[in-house]
Amino acid sequence: MKDSIIKKFSVMELDAELFTPFTISSGSHRSLENVVFTLESAGGVKGFGEAAIATHITGETRARTVKSLRRAGELLAGRDAANYLGAMCVLEGALDGNRAALAAAQMALLDLAARLQGVSLFKFFGGRTPRLKTDITVVIGGAAAAYDFTLKMRRGGFRIFKVKTGSDTDEDFRRLEAVKKAAPGCAIYLDANCAYGAKEAEKFIKDLARRGISPEVLEQPVPKDDIDGLAWLSKRLSMPVCADESAYSLDDVFNLIRKKAVTAVNIKLTKLGFLRAREVWALARASGIKLMMGEMLESELASAAAAHFAGGLGGFDFIDLDTPFFIKDSGMRGASFLSKDGVYSLDRVKAGIGVVPGGRK
Repeated sequence: MKDSIIKKFSVMELDAELFTPFTISSGSHRSLENVVFTLESAGGVKGFGEAAIATHITGETRARTVKSLRRAGELLAGRDAANYLGAMCVLEGALDGNRAALAAAQMALLDLAARLQGVSLFKFFGGRTPRLKTDITVVIGGAAAAYDFTLKMRRGGFRIFKVKTGSDTDEDFRRLEAVKKAAPGCAIYLDANCAYGAKEAEKFIKDLARRGISPEVLEQPVPKDDIDGLAWLSKRLSMPVCADESAYSLDDVFNLIRKKAVTAVNIKLTKLGFLRAREVWALARASGIKLMMGEMLESELASAAAAHFAGGLGGFDFIDLDTPFFIKDSGMRGASFLSKDGVYSLDRVKAGIGVVPGGRK
């Protein structure tokens, strides 16, 4: 039997506490409740993937994802990991109804294929941008908490702050003023997670400008199906308007570009899987659309995989891969290439993603 033949698989639940609830306008995570998928070749090499469960956003559940990943393991067993493209296409057809499982299965397959070749996933994807610095998210909460968190993270080396908004306009103003005070001269991104109407979003941005706050990007200001609202804002605002929830599929992104509805798109592997994410990247680049690399609530494993994807392909304008900094102890090992100030040094990874499940301390 060839060493690259997939011989075994396993599915394991991944639970971890957060330092603070990860709260956005559409819901809140109080803990990490993901799934790890492992593939092992006949030669004993392993590849790992992570499914991020975000039921309040995608509707997918952990129980269904576990079931889907067991199905993926059965489909991959006996296949040659060297023919990863063929295997990924099989997964596309079998797991299209569960994107989190699709992303995890493809992640494990690519991790295994890269490890078998002895190259990092960053080089596997092209090796274009070896260092990426992520923003850090200021979740919904009080202004005092936003100030304290921002000050702490600025002192720790972060220079880009992504502020979640949309729960209460007056409180959002206070929080943004607190962020600006705690991190003068630092960049601010806004993410409303579908919370506004188009005119409400425009008024909010104008009111911020009067307060001396000029965000560098406005992400998903309106409900996901309000494409006309996105287009209206894109024409009226000077900053990039970025689609996230509205960009759930390749067809979605094609439609957004055709209607000139946005000037940026957030690529998340959990939404698209690797093949479709690569196609969205190519479509956006060809259309002059800015790119954000984002994630759900993910450990160092999936976050690093997304960083390899973005750094390998290159061309990303915004990096939002910060959720490992909210997790107390994921049990992952090998992520020393992610610095305490949010820099992914991808050229330090020798093979695959570089992160492995290893148990908690």
